Amino acid sequence: MNDTIQITLPWPAKPLHSNARAPRMVVAKSTAKARGDARMMAKNAKLPCWPTATILIEYWPPHRKYDCQNCGSACKAYLDGIADAMGCNDKAFKVDYPTVFAGTRKGGEVVFRVSA
Repeated sequence: MNDTIQITLPWPAKPLHSNARAPRMVVAKSTAKARGDARMMAKNAKLPCWPTATILIEYWPPHRKYDCQNCGSACKAYLDGIADAMGCNDKAFKVDYPTVFAGTRKGGEVVFRVSA
């Protein structure tokens, strides 16, 4: 049986996007917050340990100005937080990054669909 658990997180903070060129300490603080938020949401979703999980990511930016090629790196802290909550290493995850955005939503969000 292939269960799928959905985790919805806010649009990544501006310093996490590769084109932001933010100071190192600002990036570190944003990374820690994003990782902690993802860990908390994944724990609340009762995500089990699936070391070879398949993760489909949907990007819902707040507006069309973002380009989807840069969003993967902005979501790295989210993936690390999900792995933390699962209690496993993310190196074997199969992550499917979309080549186009799913659409726009006010404030933006990123939806992770995690399955075994």
